[in-house]
Amino acid sequence: MANPLTTPQPVVPAAPLHELLNIDHSRPFSLLFGNYSWLLGAAGGLTIIWAIYVIARRRQGVEYRFTMPLAVALIVCGFLNVLSEVKQPSRLIYGYYLGWQYWDTAIIKYGIILLPLYLALCWWLTFQAMDRPALGAAILRLDPRLRPFADFFSLWSRHYSVLESAGPRRWIVGVVIFLSLFAPMYSGIFLMNEHGVAIWNSPAQALLFMASAVAQGALMMLVVLPALAWLATGRGAQSLIAPLRWTAVISIGIEAVVWFGWMWWIGRFGSIEDLRAADLYMGPYAPTVFWNWTVVGVIGPLVLLVTPLGRWRWAQLLAALGVMWGSYAVRMLVLIGGEAFIRSGAGYQTFTPSTETLLYTGFSVLAFAGILAVLLLALPADRAPELGPPSAR
Repeated sequence: MANPLTTPQPVVPAAPLHELLNIDHSRPFSLLFGNYSWLLGAAGGLTIIWAIYVIARRRQGVEYRFTMPLAVALIVCGFLNVLSEVKQPSRLIYGYYLGWQYWDTAIIKYGIILLPLYLALCWWLTFQAMDRPALGAAILRLDPRLRPFADFFSLWSRHYSVLESAGPRRWIVGVVIFLSLFAPMYSGIFLMNEHGVAIWNSPAQALLFMASAVAQGALMMLVVLPALAWLATGRGAQSLIAPLRWTAVISIGIEAVVWFGWMWWIGRFGSIEDLRAADLYMGPYAPTVFWNWTVVGVIGPLVLLVTPLGRWRWAQLLAALGVMWGSYAVRMLVLIGGEAFIRSGAGYQTFTPSTETLLYTGFSVLAFAGILAVLLLALPADRAPELGPPSAR
């Protein structure tokens, strides 16, 4: 088939023998890869906005206090999906301390080395972003036998603060920005290094993942962080509505331009494999793309955020849900579309996740809720001076 919006020339379909030979070839990646990419992307979007606020010397409010606990829970949950995908945790453990040798040979070695450091940094900054006297008072109220453990897990943060000094703060923020850019783009760059999948060998998907990550990070700050503040402290709090709202709008716009520009480009200048993928998105996958990404992930959130409706909390919530769903959908579309002709062969139109994959996904969601609840309990409900007075909001 040929779609005049993307592929003006007819595309020769795959030969039947090619499909027959590949009918039993398993997919190289599963739904868990999409889970991992979405979770690390959300964490990266959150922390890069957090770093910008720190640069702007805004070290109060729900954005400052609750971004890092949420990022930690997202990263850990993402790692659980990776462990479920590879089914051999030792591969990641060995890759970490062996990856320093010949570290420039594969992107996966960068990920194995840098992403655990990203998790450790976010964990540390979770406690550094707390009010130091309040954290110290909370630890001192514990049983004396538990205080050393509390100090250890908080990395002795009640005794010092790196974010109060300009010099250390610049270095920490610089590292946060670098890792926050790396985390959302890593899965896209990883796919770029897969040989034999033409649609993946493009920088467009990394830009797409980055833009969608910033959009969902901004809206999660706008909607989720005030809810976390209320659950942890019992105090109502508001996010910075205008900056976060327009950050999300710009990111969604960039995401749309990259996707449609990508489809237009490969439809006119791509190889035969690229043209088949474009026809797949505009043919069998067209309803899925239209409803799950174009409508729910782009048009709906833009209407809710750009119009005066964006001032209402319910509209912000609906926009956040739409962007989060669209961000996940576009990752799965890139993943499944790349596997359709090259690795999966016949049956690509009947993709369904396995029961085992769904169970792993459900477990990671429960783990996310549990880890986030534990981190929220680290902040005493009776003291939260780092949230700032209501007048400062």
